[in-house]
Amino acid sequence: METKNKIIKIAKVSYIVSKVLYFLSFVACLTFIVLAIVLSLNNSIESFTSAETAVFFGTLSLYAFMHIGLLWNVESIFKSIAMEKAPFSETVSHYLWKIAIFIVLVSTIPALVGSIIMKLVCPATDIVFPIELGGIIAGVVLFLIGMCFNYGNELQKKDDETL
Repeated sequence: METKNKIIKIAKVSYIVSKVLYFLSFVACLTFIVLAIVLSLNNSIESFTSAETAVFFGTLSLYAFMHIGLLWNVESIFKSIAMEKAPFSETVSHYLWKIAIFIVLVSTIPALVGSIIMKLVCPATDIVFPIELGGIIAGVVLFLIGMCFNYGNELQKKDDETL
């Protein structure tokens, strides 16, 4: 029982931390949008054209926007663990799967979109946004962990029924 209480306490603290990170991602998203507009209009970065600046900071705002969705799900998983007082539940495995999908999307979509738009708007540029292979692998691993949590939930239900 002591381990379960530790998990619940950690989930409560992690919920607060993820809430703060969620807010910071929202601020970062807005900041990058403003920077994309202001810096491209003023041509403030000498080594970039104004179009490159707009696409670069626009892509960063897309990363931040997708992190908002990721952190919302992270926040939800910690909240559900704290509220249900159990790490093994359908809700937790559901959010683990959603987080895994978001991690894969965050690792691929902004890089692809940013690189394609950059090549369309500025064909002479050498700027390419890399796809994060580590994020894709982490997403697949987290998806498998979600399956393990779902199995743990099923075992927990069977154990509860036998008592």
